[in-house]
Amino acid sequence: MNNLPISPDNPLPIPGPIGLMELLIIVTFIIHILFVNFTVSLATGAVGLEIAGKIRKNALLYHMAKSCSFHASIHKSIAVVMGVAPLLIISVIYTQYFYPSTILIGKTWLSVIPLLIIAFLLLYLYKFTWDKWENKKALHILVGFAAMLILLYIPLIFIVNITSMLYPDKWGEVQGFFPSLLYYPQIWQRYLHFILASLATGGFYVFLFYAYKSRKKGSLEDYEQSLKLFGAKVSLWITVVQLIAGFILLFAFKPEVRMLFMGEDLLLTTLLMLSIVLTIILCVFLFLAGYKDSFKSFVLSAAVFVLIVGIMGWIRHEVRETYLSPYFDEFPRT
Repeated sequence: MNNLPISPDNPLPIPGPIGLMELLIIVTFIIHILFVNFTVSLATGAVGLEIAGKIRKNALLYHMAKSCSFHASIHKSIAVVMGVAPLLIISVIYTQYFYPSTILIGKTWLSVIPLLIIAFLLLYLYKFTWDKWENKKALHILVGFAAMLILLYIPLIFIVNITSMLYPDKWGEVQGFFPSLLYYPQIWQRYLHFILASLATGGFYVFLFYAYKSRKKGSLEDYEQSLKLFGAKVSLWITVVQLIAGFILLFAFKPEVRMLFMGEDLLLTTLLMLSIVLTIILCVFLFLAGYKDSFKSFVLSAAVFVLIVGIMGWIRHEVRETYLSPYFDEFPRT
């Protein structure tokens, strides 16, 4: 490992116990990624439903799409604000790995800021022109589609950065964002896992929002009821596919890391098995919610969802620690 391009850590001490920092990065990242999931999925859902409404000439689908676009414009700002804390913490406790991986895709990393600004402006334009551009549906869809593409592209930049930091031994072999896409393992498996998680989480959010609203008001508009059931069904079937995508990602890990989740490490194996069992239980509750319209399943699915999100955040951290642990002895954190 002496020849690896890993620099000594910053001599400044970590401003707190490492255990506290690790807990904070898990919690803050979970909060951040949930709002990212909401934004990406709701923007995608709005565009998809509007296109379907135009093809079928269905006003109900237009109303469903319009509601999704309004929710997306709200969550995008929260997602960015909530991303500050995990970004700061990861740069503190993984300085030797996060900064080099960022430098290797420097130009693309810096493009995140203008891309976010453009995406936000397009989302606002998309949101506030539903009525003004009623007779310009193609243009309206084009604006939403452009915002959606940017929102789908930005997470890929972060995934490349976070993935490349796990492979210090490969830093000297490739530079730049686009070459990295095909060079580092896990990138596309992680991206698939993220996209499916976003769509499932967005559908679940829509279901929870309108189920709660129905409970408070006693009734919903036709498009709201349709959106509620549609969200539950989308969340259900995407979650089923996500189970497969999760195993695809697992088998993209290094064999020695993968085997830790398959029996060699009690904690990691238990976390993985818990996440699988709880996901299956969530699918059952979502089926009851989407096809039986049961409020009890709404409450139970919300509780199970919180547990799954917490466990998945924990697993993500354990994967990062497992990959980097061989380097910590020779390149200690200060």
